[in-house]
Amino acid sequence: MAEKIRIVWYTDPHNVWCWGCEPAIRRFEVLYPDSVEIETRMGGLFEDFSPVREQWARMSGGRWKDSVLAFFEAVAAQHRMPMDAERMTHNVDDFDSTWPACLAVKAAELQGRERGRRYLRLLREAWTVEGRGIHRTSVQEGVAAEVDLDLGTFEAAIQDGSAERAFRRDREECRDLVITGFPTFVVDYAEESLRLEGWQPWEVFDDALQKLDPELRPGRIGTTKVSVRSLLQRYGRCATREVAAVLGATDDDAEIILEELEGEGEVLRRPVGNGLLWELRGAGSSREIA
Repeated sequence: MAEKIRIVWYTDPHNVWCWGCEPAIRRFEVLYPDSVEIETRMGGLFEDFSPVREQWARMSGGRWKDSVLAFFEAVAAQHRMPMDAERMTHNVDDFDSTWPACLAVKAAELQGRERGRRYLRLLREAWTVEGRGIHRTSVQEGVAAEVDLDLGTFEAAIQDGSAERAFRRDREECRDLVITGFPTFVVDYAEESLRLEGWQPWEVFDDALQKLDPELRPGRIGTTKVSVRSLLQRYGRCATREVAAVLGATDDDAEIILEELEGEGEVLRRPVGNGLLWELRGAGSSREIA
């Protein structure tokens, strides 16, 4: 079997720029299943958010949540993934650190890489789409139930220190590679390696893969209702931007197909902020491991 390109994604569940990378991740999963493997590392964006909150409060005359809201809206406008910025901002009063959510992801990963990846995705959705406080234990456990994790094992991994040790290893890897911002991607193939820092559209990732392996080509699926229906069956729900990334199409072209399916009664739209999520009618939000 040919060697796979290895992509390591250094991330944080709270990071809204990382949420913008999900279209590229789904493009990898669907179009490069046999040639690309993805791993994640939890970088830990803020151990203590208090200094940032205090700085924003000084800059805004005490209205620090207005600064947070403006930041969220600006990020969403750039990466075009759906974000309920107002609801997210409403749930930050007791937020002190991103580390508890990182620990929860590591606890989930101890039950298998695929479950860990699915948990991370749904944790991001809980935060950006639903505005739930993923720093809270109750939300972390609720998402664990949605992914069908063994809740007792999940809780034990956090309480006995095994999740913390795994998180510490991720942090040490970030330190060794001098990774201080998220998202950061390290892409390795054969004897070559490259790094992508900050949010990037999916086209940039395709170009990076081509540089490492000029013979590599993504798989192709038709820009059709059948393809879009299959994508929604696989993932449960997708943003317009994600459908576009997998199809290799514009957001407008993807939305036309989604609206056709909606008109035929097959698909439901869910407005979130300035974006849209789509799911098959009657399917609800799929919680199976993809």
